[in-house]
Amino acid sequence: MELRYFTALLIGASFFISIWMLLFNRSAIDPLAWNLFLAWVPFFFALAAHWTWTIATHLHGRAAIVMIFTAAWLFFFPNAVYVLTDFLHLSDLNFHLSEPDATPATGYSTTVYAMDRQAWNSFFTIAYVAGIGLAISVLSLYIIHFNVTRQFNTLIGWLFVLTVQILSGVGIFLGRFIRFNSWDILRDPFNVLAVTFESVDRFMIYFAGGFTLLGMFSYLFFYIAARLMHKNKPLR
Repeated sequence: MELRYFTALLIGASFFISIWMLLFNRSAIDPLAWNLFLAWVPFFFALAAHWTWTIATHLHGRAAIVMIFTAAWLFFFPNAVYVLTDFLHLSDLNFHLSEPDATPATGYSTTVYAMDRQAWNSFFTIAYVAGIGLAISVLSLYIIHFNVTRQFNTLIGWLFVLTVQILSGVGIFLGRFIRFNSWDILRDPFNVLAVTFESVDRFMIYFAGGFTLLGMFSYLFFYIAARLMHKNKPLR
């Protein structure tokens, strides 16, 4: 798999959306730029783990270093998908006119959508950042999945992927509704665990399950495409 091409594409996309925000959507720069930065963090931990696994074969304590990088990747992994929840900020904007009207093309009475550039700029900004975050998530997971499968076997690899997606769904719930951050796990892990168990209810299962399915389907699409395009080629 030509990892460097995917990385270059994601960097280019991130640069593009940064310029977009500067030119067209200044009000969204601070929160979305920070979320985009956090989305990149697990990717670099995944690269560090992959490098240690495959290149630094003579490094002293290599297994422990890999575990540290992988744990750090897992802590920050939900941030890459979390950006999708920023679509809720569009609820404050009005995308349609207040009263239905006849459209010139059909002549039928229907809802006419407003041509409000500010509203649509916000939509495009969040959509671009969310797309980049989702792409980063599947690529970083692919890197770790590749190495887990190589170290163990295919079944362990896919059980690892499923576990990560479930934990990611729970992490996104904790981040959006409980307002925990990734570093809260290191700062006060017992409190995070206690609040997590206290928060288990139907909505949490629904919300975390929805993101688990979204993450799994997104990853499967990417995985199948990567296998078809680069069958039997190693990561490099």
